[in-house]
Amino acid sequence: MAACGPYPRDISGTLDAIEREGRLRVGFAAVADGDRGTAQAFVARLEAATGARATVETAPMETQISRLEDGEIDLLIGEFREDSPWVTRVSVLEPLSRRVVGTHTLGLSPATANGENRWIALVEREIRDHPGQPPA
Repeated sequence: MAACGPYPRDISGTLDAIEREGRLRVGFAAVADGDRGTAQAFVARLEAATGARATVETAPMETQISRLEDGEIDLLIGEFREDSPWVTRVSVLEPLSRRVVGTHTLGLSPATANGENRWIALVEREIRDHPGQPPA
């Protein structure tokens, strides 16, 4: 019976905490002015999906990665290259939008702590339910 329950599971219980507390803690990092509306609209979709109210704080990427790994935020939205070294430390998900900077393409992507599989699945579903459309 101990193995019964929601699957996939979150190692740290992120989605359960969001739903229980009604609070979604989001960090923005390196969000270009033209993408801020896209990021905010995506957060609004997550609020609707979880029934939680989001608080959003903006800080540099290094700060937000540390906060995500320490469980101080539930979601990070920032610009990542496909070969970003962060992809081994956090789960960088499918981009909400892309832009070219020099010879590189940056994806405005949500990122979660590794192992928070129920939370990751919900975030991915919100991205994929609207293919080719900006979040509304």
